[in-house]
Amino acid sequence: MIGDNLTNTKMDVLKELGNIGAGNATTALSVLLNSKLEMELPIVNLLEFDEIADLVGGADTVVAAVLTRFTGDVNGMTLFIVDFDEAKKLISAMLNKSYSEGFEEFDHMDRSTLKEVGNILMSSYIGSISTLTGLEIRTNPPEICVDMTGAILSQPLTILGQIGDQALIIDSKLSDNNRLINGFILFVADDVSFDNIFSSLGIR
Repeated sequence: MIGDNLTNTKMDVLKELGNIGAGNATTALSVLLNSKLEMELPIVNLLEFDEIADLVGGADTVVAAVLTRFTGDVNGMTLFIVDFDEAKKLISAMLNKSYSEGFEEFDHMDRSTLKEVGNILMSSYIGSISTLTGLEIRTNPPEICVDMTGAILSQPLTILGQIGDQALIIDSKLSDNNRLINGFILFVADDVSFDNIFSSLGIR
């Protein structure tokens, strides 16, 4: 698997791709929100699947997640994850709405908005990788789920486990007029896809 023979140079490349992709995704989200978003330098790491839930906040943490599958020269999926309160911040910024104390369930418009945010972020992220590498990558329509982290990760990770055993996770913090929005981007691809990425950049 990718982590078994990942040199420092290759890891640096993955981190740089994560930084550039997250930066482009932030720019796209700024346009969508019609607001200047600033992003702290994201923390990019390669994690085993069983480490992901703890990083997000634990298996019982309620989160919103947008999953986007991609195919082509790079095959896999991305997952944009924010906890429930962070998701409310994003929707509030998009729809200029507020939530009552104790609010627990998003309606159809809320979910559609989150799906659009995730779609913009993930398409921008994948698009930047395609542009940088020259590889053809096609994205599928996004899927959204709001549930506990453990439940959300269980189904995708079953599929992801057939692709690889590790995920590149980008921990990114966005701020909008001093309002901090914290989210995670998971990027998972198979070994052939990673080989294609490295080869396209002249790295063996």
